[in-house]
Parts: sequence; structure tokens; C-alpha cells
Amino acid sequence: MLTLSLHKLLWLIGCLAALASAFGCGSSKPAPTSFEPWIEEKVSWEEIELGEFSITVLAADDPTRMPDLDEYQNSVAIHFNTHCLVDPNDKAKVVEILESRKGRLSDEVIRTCRNANLIDLADPELRLVRAQLRDFSDQLVGPSLIKRFVFTNVTLERY
Repeated sequence: MLTLSLHKLLWLIGCLAALASAFGCGSSKPAPTSFEPWIEEKVSWEEIELGEFSITVLAADDPTRMPDLDEYQNSVAIHFNTHCLVDPNDKAKVVEILESRKGRLSDEVIRTCRNANLIDLADPELRLVRAQLRDFSDQLVGPSLIKRFVFTNVTLERY
């Protein structure tokens, strides 16, 4: 008898949960229909071209080990254009800082690519490079001034 009433109780709780989710638990607030503020913010970002890169990297086929410099290694070359997106109000400031520190940013891009493994370099969005540049740019330019790095025309060729 106890199992039958427990079964009915669970069934009743399930029905109430279904009704609550269907009718919104009596909430008077409408559910958000989109993420428009985020989209509007992203659309309003302005692009700054950072340059074209062609970087040769010694590549180990096994991503768990670094290349052995004592023997012949395969090499890859990665080619891409890079840009950053900034708030329109910060564009002049970011351009000025990047112009004065352009060599440091280029060196970081090259260092990051040369320390990446083949799997990370084969990623067409270069997520690892983007994440590490984001951390570096917060120190170089200032926190959150660069909203996002964008890589275009990414190609990876093996020698």
C-alpha cells in the first residue's frame, strides 16, 4: 500500500512540474526572447588590422612531446591575417598603443604559434593562439580593451 501511494505521489509531483514549466509558475515577467544587447554590442565593435603572418614551426606529430632538435624534423608553415575587434570609443587609444608596441605583439604571436602543437595549429579558428593573445593583450594594452582577435585566411602547409 505504501508503494502505491508513493507511486501516486511521484506521478502527482511530475504532473505539477510539467504544468509549472508549461505555464511559467505564474511569473508575470515575459521570458527573454533573444540576446539582442550582446549582438548589438558585437556588431558595433570596430576592426583593427594587425597584419599578415607566415610562421614556420618545427612540428612533432605526437602532440605530447616537443620536437627533437637533434634529428631532422617535419616543419609546417602557418599563414594567416589577424585583426582585433575593439569598442569604437577605445579605437584611437588601442591603435596608438598597438603602434607603439607593435613589435611586442608580433613577437607574442610568433612565440605562441611556435610553442603550439600541430593539433592546435590545425584549428582553423586558432583558439589556443586567440586565448593566449587575449591574456597577453590585457597586459600589453589594458584589460578588456581588445574584445576579440580574429584570424582569416588561415592555411597550414607541411614541408
